[in-house]
Amino acid sequence: MRLLITGGTGFIGSYVLSAAMHAGHDVLALRRNSTSTTVIPLETHPEWLNCELADVDRSVLKDIDVLIHLAATGVSPKPASWSDLVNTNVSLSLRLMELAADAGVRRFIAAGTSHEYGATAELFSLIPPNAALEPLNAYGASKACSFQLLRAFAIQNKLELFYGRLFNVYGIGQFSGNFWPSLRHAALNKKDFPMTSGDQVTDFMSVSSAASHFIEACHRSDIKSGSPLVVNIGSGDSMSLLQFATTQWESFGAIGSLLPGSIPSRSNQIMRMVPDLIGLHF
Repeated sequence: MRLLITGGTGFIGSYVLSAAMHAGHDVLALRRNSTSTTVIPLETHPEWLNCELADVDRSVLKDIDVLIHLAATGVSPKPASWSDLVNTNVSLSLRLMELAADAGVRRFIAAGTSHEYGATAELFSLIPPNAALEPLNAYGASKACSFQLLRAFAIQNKLELFYGRLFNVYGIGQFSGNFWPSLRHAALNKKDFPMTSGDQVTDFMSVSSAASHFIEACHRSDIKSGSPLVVNIGSGDSMSLLQFATTQWESFGAIGSLLPGSIPSRSNQIMRMVPDLIGLHF
C-alpha cells in the first residue's frame, strides 16, 4: 500500500512513520527540508518529499492509496498565533483533502485531539466521539473547526475518512516542555519534581501504541465512503495525573521527590477527560 504521511518528523508522526515502514508500506513522507529529521532514529527511511504543506500539489498524490495527515501547529505548550492555527490546522488541512479527492486518493486519515471536547468533557464519565465540541483553547478550537470541515467534505464527496482524537500521549521524543519529558528529566537527573496537585483524571497512552491506531486505520474495513469514522484514541486505562506521575517516577528509579501541590493548577483546568473508545460513524 502506498501512503503519504504529513507531519512525519513530528513526535507522533515519527512513530507512525516508523510503524508504517516496519509494516512494509511504500511511504512518501513530507518534511520541510532535507535537514528535517525524525525525533527517533529510523531503521529504514521513506521516500522524502521536501516541501511545505502549502506547496503540496495534485501530482504528489498520484498513486497514493491512503493519506495520513498528522501535520499541525500549536500543540501545547508550543505557542502559535490564531492566524497560524487557522492557516495550518484548518485551511491547509481542507486544501489537502480537496487535493486528495481530486487525485483519487481512496482514504484520508487525520489526527484530532481531546482538546476539541473542552468544557463538554466533564459532563461524561466516558466521552463519546459524538459529544459536543466546546474547546477552551486556541489549538482545540482550530482542530474542532478542521474536523467539521473535513467531516462535511468527506460526506459530500463520498470519501473514506478516519478521524482519531488523541488523548494524553507520551514518550521519547516528545517536546521537552511537556509533562512526561519534564518528569523524566527530573528523575534521571536526581532532582525533585514540582507539580500541581495532580487531581485531574485522564487517559495516558504510549506514543508507540497511539501510532499503531493510524497504521491499523489504513486497513480497517469499517471505514465507508461518505460515512466518516471518528474514534477516541486512548489506552482505556484512566488515572489521575498524580497516579501517572508516581508510577512513572518509580519506573525511572528516581531518588528525588515528587512535590504535588507546589504549582497552582490552571484556572480552566478540566478535571476529568476520559474517552469512550468506541468508534462512531458520522
